[in-house]
Amino acid sequence: MMINFEVAKQIILDNARTLSDITINVEESFGYVLAEDIVTDRDFPDTKKSAVDGFAIKLSDRNQYKIIRTIVPGELVRIKLKKGTAVFVMTGAVVPENADAVVRVEDCDSKGDLLSIHCHVKVGDNINQIGEEKKVGEKVIKKGSIIDERVYPVLFYLGLKKVKVFQKPKVGIFTTGDELLDIGSEYKKGFVFNTNRYIVESVLRKLNISFDYYGNIKDDEIAVSRALKDMFERYDILISSGGVSMGKYDYIKKLLNEENYEILINRTKIKPGSPLIVAKNKKSIIFGMPGYPTAFFTNLLLYFLPYIKKTVGRKDFNHNFVKVELGSDMHSKEKSDYFNRANIVFENGKYIAYGLDSQKTSHFINFANCNGLVRIPQGVGNVNKGYIAEAILFEKEIR
Repeated sequence: MMINFEVAKQIILDNARTLSDITINVEESFGYVLAEDIVTDRDFPDTKKSAVDGFAIKLSDRNQYKIIRTIVPGELVRIKLKKGTAVFVMTGAVVPENADAVVRVEDCDSKGDLLSIHCHVKVGDNINQIGEEKKVGEKVIKKGSIIDERVYPVLFYLGLKKVKVFQKPKVGIFTTGDELLDIGSEYKKGFVFNTNRYIVESVLRKLNISFDYYGNIKDDEIAVSRALKDMFERYDILISSGGVSMGKYDYIKKLLNEENYEILINRTKIKPGSPLIVAKNKKSIIFGMPGYPTAFFTNLLLYFLPYIKKTVGRKDFNHNFVKVELGSDMHSKEKSDYFNRANIVFENGKYIAYGLDSQKTSHFINFANCNGLVRIPQGVGNVNKGYIAEAILFEKEIR
């Protein structure tokens, strides 16, 4: 039975199983998802520190001070300043606990051990106070956050040695079709180059999830059956391309039904990409995708992407739809949700979506100029320029 987009996605997400957590070295944690809240174990900073190169002073009625020493970063000096005294401090150096302020070098003159100040000074000037950034025991990064280029260096700033993260699934990819050519092979008329393998590989690389490419399986029922059994033993998640529609050699759907896998999805009401089968056993799940690259990519974005994000423990697994105004007319049919390729730009405070030259499922080249999919909901039909729709932006999803 064909089901609509929201129902299909919810069924898939309901079957997303986050793997158990592991503790790893912080150096190895990039691309993983935190399985714990990160809490500060001390104040930041844990001492009063200078924000500039200058002189820490104990305020006096006069503008002249006696310089009694120099303090460099990393030096912890336990001295108390007397009224009218100063110490030279570098940026980041600890200042005496009772210092009132730090005066910038450029606002002073010094001769020998005498310092003259040429600006108005207030208590607290240029001093980073204890706990000013974060106090001990504060939550700074939430469980479920991906350790990306923002979070990763903060873990080092906090001085962490190890961190608890969710394990990543083992992902296996295979393609089917005697008509597929490997990259580097000599072109043959009527054949096509294997594209879907590289679609899913590029997305998984962006998500920092490793994978294996099992190979291209010939259009032979025994060969496909062997591959399925082997891969279900090896991997947590399988992604296949082709063999899920109504053709003579579409064996994947036939085998999954015959061999008693639990079928979660068997065709959906979307265009492009209606021929989708999702099935599982006790260990693994398979996303059986259609063979056309346009349909394959659409299913990957709509169904597989939120699933894999939830599986690795991310909290931001759901799609981030944005409102767009159509800059051109768009075609759809009332019986399905249409996800039209578009070039979406931000103009005058809003997103404008321009449909591409072709929306044919069999066409893929214009994806090079596409940065999002515009959804025309089931029951709406053709829409005109100016229609307000919702869209998925690739840059907001594939990260």
